[in-house]
Amino acid sequence: MTPARIVAWRHDEWRGQVDLAAGVAPGALVAEADEDGGRRSRHARTRPLDGVHAGLWLKVYPAPDGLRARRAWRMGGALAAAGFDVPDGVLVGVRRRAGVLVTRDVGGRALMDAVAAARGEAKRELLRALGRAIGALHAAGFVHGDLVPSNVQVRDGAIAFLDHDRTRRGRVLVWWGGRRNLVQLGRFVVPGVSVGDRLRVIAAYADRRGLSRRARHRLARWVAAKVTARRIAIDRLPPEEARRAGHARLMRSGGEFDPALREGSRRA
Repeated sequence: MTPARIVAWRHDEWRGQVDLAAGVAPGALVAEADEDGGRRSRHARTRPLDGVHAGLWLKVYPAPDGLRARRAWRMGGALAAAGFDVPDGVLVGVRRRAGVLVTRDVGGRALMDAVAAARGEAKRELLRALGRAIGALHAAGFVHGDLVPSNVQVRDGAIAFLDHDRTRRGRVLVWWGGRRNLVQLGRFVVPGVSVGDRLRVIAAYADRRGLSRRARHRLARWVAAKVTARRIAIDRLPPEEARRAGHARLMRSGGEFDPALREGSRRA
């Protein structure tokens, strides 16, 4: 990989930084920011680029959230310097209170697709790798801002973390924020993933963090309780019914609490 060579750039009212090694024209990239489309979230919209910019992803932060682009750029650089697999930053820019971030596609498969497709020991090792990677992230003092499955990619068995505009670094953040990351990731029902599989993630995480047997058991119980509470709130499950069912039934793919099936029954 060509080493990054970061320089300042300006174009019209835009200003920011660009990796010269990427061989891109900032003006052409920020022109893409005015195009509509892509996946929308609360603070931004994201889409892959094509043509001469194929292999790059564009994230546009409408005003007043433009500074999130700079935070994502800085945090992505810090994570890469610490040895984590994250998208390479190509360009960042702000214009008044709007922002734009361009990164390289990390490749691989989305976490949920990779886990659903894996079988036997391959699946178990993938889940252990996920737990170790999250443990390493927290051991290095980073807390991901939104650790949901869509922000995790699997490439040749390695774990890549995406979307860092809310990621923070600080040892004092890890105790609470790290546990919260496990809940963010754990609240999703994934085909083929059992409660035992979820415990493998936590066990590998605990091993990487050096937690005692007692501490890991407390962590597993805490995560299960918080996941149940989030499922009730976000998926609007009947609280008493969900708690009576227990964590195993609540998270079973194809079961009565599977959001995909419940949504389908509501549409029918």
